[in-house]
Amino acid sequence: MWFSIIARLRRRNPSRLHVVEDVQDGDLDHLDIPDVLDYLSTMAFAARVVALTILLFICYAIAGTLVRLPPPPQPTAEAASSTASLLAVCFLNAAVVAYVIHRARWAGWRLVATIFLVFYGVTTFMGQIESAVFITRLPPGALPRLFLMGALVAAPFSALAVLVMGKRRASTSDAGPNARLHLPASEWAWKLAVIALVYVILYFTFGYFVAWRHPEVRAYYNGVDAGGFMA
Repeated sequence: MWFSIIARLRRRNPSRLHVVEDVQDGDLDHLDIPDVLDYLSTMAFAARVVALTILLFICYAIAGTLVRLPPPPQPTAEAASSTASLLAVCFLNAAVVAYVIHRARWAGWRLVATIFLVFYGVTTFMGQIESAVFITRLPPGALPRLFLMGALVAAPFSALAVLVMGKRRASTSDAGPNARLHLPASEWAWKLAVIALVYVILYFTFGYFVAWRHPEVRAYYNGVDAGGFMA
């Protein structure tokens, strides 16, 4: 159907109307080629995000089975809520990764390795370093298994994400030099320092004023509310 639409559009000089309504109504004579191509590109991107969400969820399920982390006892209602939460997390992660890959100039295994390092570092390494520092009552062997589980999720998902997003090979338009990364060392230093400072501020501010408000979170970290943010 879409190939027929595009073929007919290339033979006409249309005026700009709402693409979705015209396609749904079957009115192909008044569509604009750039509008339709943008619409199809958006729909294809959304479909890829949904596919990556499902793949990421499967990766988590398989990795959890292989690592054999002891599941916490949960009622049926809480288990269903946890599944929905994991799906939401998978969707958000998939959307961000898909956008990064879509905008990337790299391709192939170079891009796969980069996505793996970023995805594993953000979703596993940063979180489990927090567990190693702040949580003192983890079951024996749980922390190495959490790091291993993160790697078992990130490795296949990174490769699948690059494949699904069509970045197996670089396009000719991405072959030129990337001027955005050609920065002086001093500029890299201050920009990274600002990013690190902002991260620390957001981390502790959100952690105290949002997460630390819940008694379950304080119990999980074996901590107490000292009565103030600076206490």
